[in-house]
Amino acid sequence: MAIWYIVVGVMVLEIVLQLAWSPFYFGTGIRLFNERIPATAEMRHRLVLNCLERDVATSDWMPMVFRPLPDGRTAFRESFFTSFTGRYYPVMRGLVVVDAMRNQVRVEGICNWMTLAIAVLCVAMPMVAASTWPMLMMLGLFVYCYFIQRRRYHAVAEALREQMRVELPEAIMALRRRTQ
Repeated sequence: MAIWYIVVGVMVLEIVLQLAWSPFYFGTGIRLFNERIPATAEMRHRLVLNCLERDVATSDWMPMVFRPLPDGRTAFRESFFTSFTGRYYPVMRGLVVVDAMRNQVRVEGICNWMTLAIAVLCVAMPMVAASTWPMLMMLGLFVYCYFIQRRRYHAVAEALREQMRVELPEAIMALRRRTQ
């Protein structure tokens, strides 16, 4: 019974850390997705990370929300607000890292703590009680949700590529930088 208190505690802690946009939370965990985009200094200069929310907007799924972290990285996740569009269980939270030393921009997907806790329970419970084997089907649901989220994280990487690829008129770039 104590395990359920731990699971609920992890769930509440994770929600609080997500809502607070904790740099520790968004930077710590198991990387499930990691896409590296080569980026020269000139290409990185064209990046306007505060426009990603608009550039990645979709009407098919929950909106993605982006927030800059104090160390220069940008965290993102699906919005918590009620949406009548497609819904799935978010198994990852994201991070955009501009790495000048390696001349690259990374889009990382880090496993949510609840996903990990539920996956461990789904594997451990059938070992303790044979009647709980249907819990293993949750793992298939997580894999399905991962593939949906993976496609969305590729869209974030593609939006970053597009920002670095397209030479926008200087007036538009100046306006974008002013709103950062």
